[in-house]
Amino acid sequence: MATVIPKQPKKERDQITIRLDREVLETLEHYCRYLESSRDWVINQCLTFIFRKDKEFSRWLAYQGIASSPAVADGAGGKPALAAANRKDQPRAVQARLSIGE
Repeated sequence: MATVIPKQPKKERDQITIRLDREVLETLEHYCRYLESSRDWVINQCLTFIFRKDKEFSRWLAYQGIASSPAVADGAGGKPALAAANRKDQPRAVQARLSIGE
């Protein structure tokens, strides 16, 4: 079965430290185990997804004169997620989760 988040490619990474609500961290840990992926990968993919979907943020970047990175570029991530959400071989819960905010 295909997953929402693809396998992790090797890229240059920077390290940060964050604090999360305990409940969010527990859910993150469960999601990481579900995807068999690291916290870093899951958080990176979630942020990339949000950056691509937030059209106001894209407009704000343009207004600030900040060039969009591939993580923000229009259409770079929305179509595959929508196509994945429409796949009939996935459980309905996965289909619904993938189409949130569409």
